[in-house]
Amino acid sequence: MQELVGRLTALDPEASETLKVVTYFDALVAAGVGAEALLRGAAALSGAPVGFLGSARRLRVGQDGGRLPSPVAPPAGARLRTVGEGSVCWLERSGDAHANDAMVLERLAIALGISEARRAAGGSGLAGVVEIAVNPHATAEERGAALARLQLDAEPRVRAIAAPHDAKAPTDAPSAVVATRHGLVRAVLRRATEDGPAGTEPTQLGLGLALPPERLPESWASALVALRLADDARPLVDAEELGGLLLLAEAADARPEPHPDAVALAALDARALALLDALAETGSVRGAAARCGIHHSTVQERLLVLGRRLGYDPHSPQGRTRYAIARVLVTLSVVPSSR
Repeated sequence: MQELVGRLTALDPEASETLKVVTYFDALVAAGVGAEALLRGAAALSGAPVGFLGSARRLRVGQDGGRLPSPVAPPAGARLRTVGEGSVCWLERSGDAHANDAMVLERLAIALGISEARRAAGGSGLAGVVEIAVNPHATAEERGAALARLQLDAEPRVRAIAAPHDAKAPTDAPSAVVATRHGLVRAVLRRATEDGPAGTEPTQLGLGLALPPERLPESWASALVALRLADDARPLVDAEELGGLLLLAEAADARPEPHPDAVALAALDARALALLDALAETGSVRGAAARCGIHHSTVQERLLVLGRRLGYDPHSPQGRTRYAIARVLVTLSVVPSSR
């Protein structure tokens, strides 16, 4: 399926996006997530509120993944799809429908049908329990019940771990695939005294802050930031070591648009970024020249050009700070990087 998506991207971008919707929901169904997680995934994909009226549950989720007041009926103008006998889901969008709205709604209905059938059959539902434990929109009562079922409610400190969604699930810790605004991510919950990465076997990991069980959503948020900062050179990032970068990521995510410094930096090519990285790491023009294997006078000329494109001198003390912050913002995928 992944190979087919790659081929179609070059031939028909719209068709490839449709297949991505299919694989997205297939991953959620395979992970056994609950109805609310499915709704949040649909909202993230479509950028619009979605809802579900089932035999025993009424759910409505906003485009940001937050819970909305429980619906008594689908709102007027919403696109509907039957889930099963007496159940319906919908997507709310003002104006013209987007290209993949119909496919998102169709796959949501199929996934909800499977989820409800599993629930009726008395499935273990551990994935849904983990999802509730890290969900910032869950009530204190819901989270308390989830933590008790996971046997984490009496622990002094626990931590969430974020891993790629296709990472092997650990056998010694509860885990679930969770739909986030940055895509599907596997959440693993561990006691703070346990080894974090054991059993997950991913290429990259983000370790969340060690916090009391009732603050697991905060630990999960920090784990997601840590995972976004992980790369091949530093595959394991611990949020405990990030300090103020957690506040930076939180502020950046709250902005409706990416910061101009990040936009300017993301527009540069790999060679320019390598030169700026070398300057930041060595602290001198000659050091950057040696690192990149070019003459220092050439580095000075390029830095003058790059300074005009960035809007500041990356060699000055203030410029180095601005560059470091912008680099983190790009790494956090606030804007797509050209690397």
